[in-house]
Amino acid sequence: MSVWAIVPTAGSGARFGGPCPKPLALCGGESVIGRTLAVFQQSPLVAGVILVAPAGWLKDYEDIVRGCAFSKVRAVVAGGETRTQSVRNGLAALAAFDREPGRADVVMIHDGVRPLVTAAMIAAGLKAVEETGASVAAVPVTPTIKTIDPRTQRVSGTLDRELLREIQTPQVFARALLERAYREDRDGATDDAALLEKIGVPVTIFPGHPANVKITTPQDILAVEAFLKL
Repeated sequence: MSVWAIVPTAGSGARFGGPCPKPLALCGGESVIGRTLAVFQQSPLVAGVILVAPAGWLKDYEDIVRGCAFSKVRAVVAGGETRTQSVRNGLAALAAFDREPGRADVVMIHDGVRPLVTAAMIAAGLKAVEETGASVAAVPVTPTIKTIDPRTQRVSGTLDRELLREIQTPQVFARALLERAYREDRDGATDDAALLEKIGVPVTIFPGHPANVKITTPQDILAVEAFLKL
């Protein structure tokens, strides 16, 4: 089984602000994207990486890849206006390496702004994907979640936390299923697993971790730095 990762980082980052995209921001003295890519570089389970970056910042990302000697990053490509388009661009770039030994048959998609992904999560995702061809990292939901009537803003119900999970990345898929989901997609989704759900593929969960924070605001940088000190 040959595993490649697609690492999308091309989001607008409107809530983060700052002079550069949030994956280039420093976190504990290193760039966020550098920390993320280092985990995949060091994993013996991952054969190659496609990095999807904002169109105007490709050189900056390429400089990090060269400077850190991330040899598994085989291409840095421009993303699109949505996450779905960015992953689609990553899949198109992946096809360019199909004639090489080790053609990808499993694709792992991981947010570039989740720098505390671990080798254990990668291994767990690959084990889980064998069950249905689709697996996602997930953690239990701890807050109380209520539904509301949008017209009156009144509470209409309370959801059972035992039936809820917060979904993270990595998300891991049999490549053939993922490509089929993207071929049939017309509306996009906020995560890749939702596209598999639309075509009727069961999705298995595996343990994520509370430290696997997605950096969205500057405060999230502080949270990641706090986890790094533990």
